[in-house]
Amino acid sequence: MLDNEVDLQGKAQNFLLMKYPDAKVTFSSAQLATKEGNLIYQLAGTIEMKSRSGLMDRFTPQSHPNRFSLNIELDAKQGSIFNYELR
Repeated sequence: MLDNEVDLQGKAQNFLLMKYPDAKVTFSSAQLATKEGNLIYQLAGTIEMKSRSGLMDRFTPQSHPNRFSLNIELDAKQGSIFNYELR
């Protein structure tokens, strides 16, 4: 099992940064749960990505067009990513 929440967040952040370089990841909650018979950690937070072409940001009505909510699940024993979702 992973040692602590800091290790857990570090693994999740490294995974997300490999997929979305230069993104800023912030976690707001972590909890231990069981899913499909596996013990998992569920993390929630936000990810803010740089726009590929700042031009489109001007036409997007959101105050933070490149900020998304995220949920990520890690296997508590192995530390591997079980699932993730950006909204």
